[in-house]
Amino acid sequence: MIKEQLNRLTKSTFIYGIGQVLNRFIGFLLLPLFTAYLSPADYGVIAILGLISFIAVSLFSLGVNGAVGICYFDENNDAHKQQTIWTTFFILLAGTFLLYACAFLFPNQISQLAFNTKNYADLIVMTLLTAGMTILTSPFTLYLQFEEKAKLFVVLTIVTTFFSIALSCALVVFFKRGVHGMVESTLVASMIGLFLFSSFTFFRLKVQTSRKMIHKLLLLGLPLVPSAFMVFVIQHGNKYILQYLSGLDAVGIYNIGFNLGMAMSLLVSALQSAWLPYFMSYVDKQEEAGILFGRILTYYVFTFGSVSLLFFIFAKPVIMIMTQPEFYEAYKVMGLSAGASFISGIFFILLPGIYFAKDVRYVTIVQIVSTAIAIVFNFVFIHLYGLLGAALALLLGFATMVLGLMVWNYLQKHRYVQVLYEWRRILQFSVIYVLYGVLMLWERHFSLPGELLVSLIATCLLPFFIYSLLKSNERTYFKSFYKRLRRAC
Repeated sequence: MIKEQLNRLTKSTFIYGIGQVLNRFIGFLLLPLFTAYLSPADYGVIAILGLISFIAVSLFSLGVNGAVGICYFDENNDAHKQQTIWTTFFILLAGTFLLYACAFLFPNQISQLAFNTKNYADLIVMTLLTAGMTILTSPFTLYLQFEEKAKLFVVLTIVTTFFSIALSCALVVFFKRGVHGMVESTLVASMIGLFLFSSFTFFRLKVQTSRKMIHKLLLLGLPLVPSAFMVFVIQHGNKYILQYLSGLDAVGIYNIGFNLGMAMSLLVSALQSAWLPYFMSYVDKQEEAGILFGRILTYYVFTFGSVSLLFFIFAKPVIMIMTQPEFYEAYKVMGLSAGASFISGIFFILLPGIYFAKDVRYVTIVQIVSTAIAIVFNFVFIHLYGLLGAALALLLGFATMVLGLMVWNYLQKHRYVQVLYEWRRILQFSVIYVLYGVLMLWERHFSLPGELLVSLIATCLLPFFIYSLLKSNERTYFKSFYKRLRRAC
């Protein structure tokens, strides 16, 4: 039974993951092209605009995206589900109206606040317009995830990304639009995404709303607005501090490593897309969930943790191959950025107890405390280590958040679903993880062939360390899987 349920989750995660990895891989291949046409300062501007977009989406979504899942699965009938999605859409439509009012009324002020100049006001307007499109698309993307229509979700996402990348290449390379070209292409792609996702769901959902549902969504969602802001501070706040201490060039270099490492977040978000509807299906089967969810966390840590270690292992040669020399310092950020994404996935896997008890407001408390600690990490480590310090603070911020949620779950163990987590094996893997990270970040001055050799040796050793952590039945399964793979090849 456990094996069958794991296969169900794995299948959905794989489909979401394939689509998101393909999207990021295309962008990765174009990195040498864009770094030839955009300077570190240009990437710094793009990074700050990304932060503004993140804040806008988090604030003007009114927190309802985090509450939709709880409301959607409250009742198992089509009318209730349709009502949930459309009520969410109209709430977000009101939020988007407020966002667009700010975009057109205060672009100069926002530009001054973000960049200490009003010269980027036009980019601010386009960025906030894009954020509004993202907000309005979200209920339709959530509907496809809740109904486990992963293939359709992935196809629509790939089409949207294709338009974005093609247009950005045309505007940046051929029309020499620079940062404006990147922002303009993202805006057009967001409009296409809204059209596609809304079109494919409009005919499946009858338009109906409910005042009771509005109240419920806002009651559950508004307490999550500070939560989203806390995640923003942990994930992106170090860029503001880095800009203040070292300038836009440093932010641009950091952002290259950050974005390459955030490719890991595509895999993690694929699991998250499959995980919410999956674990909510156990709300009435919590005894069965206790063993299953514990095993899922262990396998997540082993599998996704190993993948994130590859970002540490190959960071330096990848940066040397894919960027210009002025961006080489970005290798210090890439692995830690991937590690932060990996750790954020652990936080998400630990959420079922809070969701089953409808205690999502307490997530905000955990994140507020974690954010305060993360801010201290940022000031201390950025002052001491610059780019590396910013990335260290990023990873430690998410680790603090996970630790805080673990403590809260333990304090509420009499109320929450009892999950049998395998903390001993997870701790053993954590020791391997830290050792790998420290060794790969160790300062060295090898040529590209030397770096590739180091990466190859480290990669070949990793499976043996992971194999040593497996139980006998898991080793048997691993051996049989390896034999099938060899026959297939």
